[in-house]
Amino acid sequence: MFKHILLPTDGSRFSEQAVIYGVELARLSGTKVTGLYAAPEFHVFTYRVSELGESREQFAKDVQTHADLYLAFVRASRMRRR
Repeated sequence: MFKHILLPTDGSRFSEQAVIYGVELARLSGTKVTGLYAAPEFHVFTYRVSELGESREQFAKDVQTHADLYLAFVRASRMRRR
């Protein structure tokens, strides 16, 4: 039936519940699972050019931190269901 299930996540409790159900569906059907976190775009809200580099760098770090956290939940859910 299914060969591969994509599980997008945003870290919300609803998203986590969907991941749990998706992992269970994958386990029952013998399919692969891939977690996905779509990072938001960086938006500039300042006219001070000197602030842009630091803001963009901090934004990228924050996005990576969130992605790591949310996708770790997908990995952990996969391991629990084996």
